[in-house]
Amino acid sequence: MQHHPAALLDVSDLRELGDRIDDAVQEAATRMGQVRAALAEQTRRAEAMEQRAAELERQLAVAEARLAVEQMHSAGLAAQASHLMAVALETELTTITALMEETDAEGRPTTRLAAIYDAAFDVKAAELGIDDPARFRAE
Repeated sequence: MQHHPAALLDVSDLRELGDRIDDAVQEAATRMGQVRAALAEQTRRAEAMEQRAAELERQLAVAEARLAVEQMHSAGLAAQASHLMAVALETELTTITALMEETDAEGRPTTRLAAIYDAAFDVKAAELGIDDPARFRAE
């Protein structure tokens, strides 16, 4: 197409220019639709990944809490075992009654081993930053 002064443009040149403009607009609209579709898919994927990440964070928190309880339980059992070994070595333990010397918070008789376990459990809970370890203790 040659450039002509506006007064010299004929109708066929104007139609051709109009067709080219229409084609360019149509192509741009098609590309915009493709970009919107790609953006929508990326947004959907990002939201799905955010939901999965939140679920994994929740599962991790639960696993960490369970681990803390097991660590406290382990500390309590280790303290009991150490105490039993010490008592056995010191007194050549022949009776369990030597370990029955405590009462619990409600005044019920309990064993010295239970008190040792609870104390070690509570110490480990404090190390782990747990404020109320009694709620995790198996009764």
